Amino acid sequence: MPMPSRTPSPSGKNPTVERRVFDLLNAEILDLRLEPGAHIVTETVAESLGVSRLPVREALRALAGRGLVEVHPHRGAFIPRLGPEDLDRIVETVEARARLEPWAAELAAGRHRADQLAELDAALALGLEALRNGNRPAANRAHRAFLRLLTLMSGHTTLIETLEPLQYRTMLAFVSVVMTAEPQGWESHRLVRDAVADRDGAAASTAMRRHLDEVLEALRLPGNVVAATVGRGARTGGRKPGGRRLAALRLETGPAAEPSAQ
Repeated sequence: MPMPSRTPSPSGKNPTVERRVFDLLNAEILDLRLEPGAHIVTETVAESLGVSRLPVREALRALAGRGLVEVHPHRGAFIPRLGPEDLDRIVETVEARARLEPWAAELAAGRHRADQLAELDAALALGLEALRNGNRPAANRAHRAFLRLLTLMSGHTTLIETLEPLQYRTMLAFVSVVMTAEPQGWESHRLVRDAVADRDGAAASTAMRRHLDEVLEALRLPGNVVAATVGRGARTGGRKPGGRRLAALRLETGPAAEPSAQ
């Protein structure tokens, strides 16, 4: 399986084995190649990737901190199941983001560097291209890169650490459910980007708040949220992630798959 596209980490250093395991499992989960509800068995993943169990356990703890797996004592790690029946939980997560992300956008407008804005532009371009091509997994990857970059541009460590798990939980939800009538997300992101580029914090905050209010309105629309259709190859059928699929994965050296605040 091809590894996710990579963005250099802020430190410029190659990531640890733990980070590479995290990046790989993160992509597997958010692209729905590992099905919600699947049991991630540490020993199976370690054997398939040719690493020890320690970096796998550490990667799973990091994923749990971001809301992408749930670790149960004596049972192991499982990918949370999110569906239309979890709508209240999804709405609460977006409500929390709606309080914090406008502030992050405001700070990003005043604190961003030119290289960060270039990375944000690249994520935006990838998202718009994926939208035109109807490539939902690619759009999801670009979306999480855009949000992560924008949050990092705020330069506010506590805000970054607080927003990260909220963003990951929303991303997991939006690969598990879809909205029949969707807000114009990428056009809203373009408005946020332009305000950030102009260093107009008030406009960036307003644009982000308006976007998230539109998402909340769409989520609350009766009957608008339905279960996502998962294509062939995206499901594990509840099986352990091992065997032929994970055996084909490789941990490559090189920069991390996503920008990191670490």
